[in-house]
Amino acid sequence: MQRLDWTTEHIGEHLKKNYEKRSLTLLTEVELLDFLHYLVSQPTPPLEILIAKINVEMQRLGWTTEQIREHLKGRYGERSLTLLTELELLDFLQYLAPQSASPTLYEILIAKINVEMQRLDWTTEHIREHLKKTYEKRSRTLLTEVELLDFLQYLESQSDPLTGF
Repeated sequence: MQRLDWTTEHIGEHLKKNYEKRSLTLLTEVELLDFLHYLVSQPTPPLEILIAKINVEMQRLGWTTEQIREHLKGRYGERSLTLLTELELLDFLQYLAPQSASPTLYEILIAKINVEMQRLDWTTEHIREHLKKTYEKRSRTLLTEVELLDFLQYLESQSDPLTGF
């Protein structure tokens, strides 16, 4: 769960949906084993997602570029996030953030997408049509973080209908 950066809410939703239980402690041994197999089968979030989450946390904490470089050099022997391994990125994210103190990457992406859709004056129907065509999903809430990031980049690349920019 840590590798996948699952929140307690995410875990609870999964358990309720798949086992009709609200806690890991309520699962039987067979269900626990099934859940473990499911978790192991899930891909690790892409490095871009981990780096984006780290950047959000560092911004929330008000770290300067120099503070970041010094910390990375002292802790990992590198001066840039892009030079860290996946495990080092996960470790650094854990070091930085109590998840409850800041919005999740998902929440940030949804908020930025909302701003872009307002800028472009997209209607609900326009949004649904695009999501269905591009991701085969009807709602932003059904998109993964990677799909949300892709959708945001798409929206940001579109020119404003009023100004052309």
